[in-house]
Amino acid sequence: MSGADVILEIKGLKTHFFTRRGVVKAVDGVDFSLRRGEVMGLVGESGAGKSITGFSILRLIDEPGRIVDGEVIFEGRDLLTVPEAEMRRLRGDRLAMVFQDPQTSLDPVFTVGSQIVESLVFHQSLSPSQAGSRAAELLRAVGIPDAEKRLAAYPHQFSGGMRQRVVVAIAMAQNPALLVADEPTTALDVTIQAQVLTLMRRLVRNHGTAMILITHNMALVGQFCDSIAVMYAGQLIEHGTKEKVIRDPQHPYTQGLIRSIPGRQERCRRLDQIPGMMPNLIDLPPGCPFRPRCPSAGGDCVQRPLLRPVGLDHQAACWRRNRP
Repeated sequence: MSGADVILEIKGLKTHFFTRRGVVKAVDGVDFSLRRGEVMGLVGESGAGKSITGFSILRLIDEPGRIVDGEVIFEGRDLLTVPEAEMRRLRGDRLAMVFQDPQTSLDPVFTVGSQIVESLVFHQSLSPSQAGSRAAELLRAVGIPDAEKRLAAYPHQFSGGMRQRVVVAIAMAQNPALLVADEPTTALDVTIQAQVLTLMRRLVRNHGTAMILITHNMALVGQFCDSIAVMYAGQLIEHGTKEKVIRDPQHPYTQGLIRSIPGRQERCRRLDQIPGMMPNLIDLPPGCPFRPRCPSAGGDCVQRPLLRPVGLDHQAACWRRNRP
């Protein structure tokens, strides 16, 4: 991966929540990089730290949460040191996010058109008429029929899939360099999921946008992403190309996730499940956080493993796979 291709580099990112019960280490030392035009799937169980990682990149962490360490290098600048006023201009312009629920992403008291126009006027300084024409173009681009008429409609007059298309249109309005999509299809049925993800992939490909797709669905990232990063208990435990991670998973947790995917040719096979539950992020076990659930844990697992190469374009944090 050449330095010129890298648009985002995360180094030692730590985001903690300071509660009365203790410090929740939601993101605890995450490192990865992303190339221009690359679609990376960030996967793991609920509570693994996926969404907090995405929010941390855009600096959308509220109290009692705080980014306590690390760097978020975007286009050569550390976003964690950028003044808040400049961050507000970067969000929605060079950086964009699609949130999980389109119902809450759009303001119910304003028309869809006014919400798109507001973004265009703020970031591109267009006149209202110019922004209106551009808004109609964006709705057509995401497959909404009668775009000019639908600009005057309110969010409740759209289906869930159409609302998510509107959210995607707003996110892509400025041709962002980086798009973070946080569970963008969770509230949609399977058919609409595929349509929205295909649309998003086409848009990012057309504009050279890098995308992080946050999801718990391993089959989904295997279909739509170029690379996969697996999170567990706030840590990155495997990262590599889609082919390497899906076909040759090196971490026991990744192996368990893949074994739990239903297969067309294995209708009689009972699906495997990973025993136990993710540990309490306030009181993590020493060493590898997956150790209490790992079928191959050993004595050296009481020390925290680092993410190390296990092959070309493939890394894993497991003492069983990458002994020094």
